[in-house]
This record gives sequence, structure tokens and C-alpha cells, in this order.
Amino acid sequence: MQTYLITGAAQGLGNALARQLIKLNHQVILLDKELKRLNAFYDEIAQSEFDINLVALYPMDLLGANIDDYKALTENLANEYGQIDGVFLNAAILPAFTPIEHFDYMQWYEVLHTNLNANFHLIQQTLPLLSLSNEGKIIAITDNNITEHPAYYGAYGVAKAGLEQLIKTVAAETKQTSSHCYIAKLETFATESRGRLFPGENPTELTSAEDMASFILDSVFDQPIMITTADFGTVEKL
Repeated sequence: MQTYLITGAAQGLGNALARQLIKLNHQVILLDKELKRLNAFYDEIAQSEFDINLVALYPMDLLGANIDDYKALTENLANEYGQIDGVFLNAAILPAFTPIEHFDYMQWYEVLHTNLNANFHLIQQTLPLLSLSNEGKIIAITDNNITEHPAYYGAYGVAKAGLEQLIKTVAAETKQTSSHCYIAKLETFATESRGRLFPGENPTELTSAEDMASFILDSVFDQPIMITTADFGTVEKL
């Protein structure tokens, strides 16, 4: 059994990753600001065939969290688990498509803080715990759309590009350790936030979050240098 921290775990891809890791008998720590949804997922697992002891909830709003909150996260994880084996950096805000000329500056700061700055803090605070694992993993979830269609992605696109560079930096700095970094640069798949942006799109015609989670986990656990699938994107081990 290994222990994984998943951000943005209350719904979508984060939730799908959690479900599949639980099925593999791994411990999951679900970090999200949506406590109601976290509790609903916890109740669902408690009533299922799976071991509820594999699920831990960590309510935390990445936008409002300060450095003391991140330090408390490290302390709580260290006290409860001693080490962690992986971190999925999945949480993100995807606002409405807006040209830079008209992008609200307060929303710009909020998206950059949640999608990039928070990941810096999470990486910095969890690296000591990952170093205690035989093979610690940091998996950054990014988006191929920002490369293929950069217009109007605004702060979201900038933050995701920054996250890729951040992970490359961490990978270069930890290459002599037992930890490994991955970039999962994903193609379009069905999410609640995408549904809001594209209300006319049929989500059943898109890759599901469950299938995308399977693609990511298969890629990470098999640990090749690069896996590319047209419908899913790429997972690169740095």
C-alpha cells in the first residue's frame, strides 16, 4: 500500500484518480475546498466494498490558504503517515474564455495563485515526505489545449505553462534522489468546468474522467519515459 495526496479531489479527474487508487488498495488523502462533496464521496466509499480506512479528507481552500496552512499540512501528513509516495497536482480554476485586453485583474491573480502559486507551496512542503519514499512521485496535470489553442485561455494558460516549468525545475533539482516528476499534458476530456464553458458540447462524446485517470495511472505506474495516446495526451517522466 502506498499513500497519495490528490488536490481537487472532490470531483472530476481528481475524484476518478482517488477511486482507482482505492481499488488498487492505496491510501488517498483528498484535498479540496468542497467539503460537502468530499463528505459525499467518503459516505459512498464507506457503503461500498472498499476499505474506508484508505480514505482521508483534507478540506483546504488553495486560494485562501496561507503558509501556515501549508506547513500544517506537512505536519499532519508526517504525523499520520510518516511519508507520502505521490502527489497529484490536479486542482485548478478554469474561468470563462476572455481576451487579455478585458481579463479581470483580480481574477487573474486568483487563477495564478490557485493554479500555480499553490502548487509551489504544495511541492515545497511535500518534498521532504516524498524523499522518504522508495520512489516518490509528483504528477502535474496540465492541458494540451493551451499549446494548441492559446487564445483566450488567459491566466489559466499562463499558470499551466508555469506549472510545467516548475515541475521541470523540480525534476532537475531532484534527479539524484529517489523522487520522480511527471507532466500529464492532457487532451480534452469531460469535466464540469468544461461543460460550463461549452454548454452545447455532448460530454458523452468526450473522453471520460475515469478513462483519463486510467491513462495517467497506467503511464505513471509503468514508468516509461513518455507515453502518448492521441485521445488522451502525453505523460512524460522527467
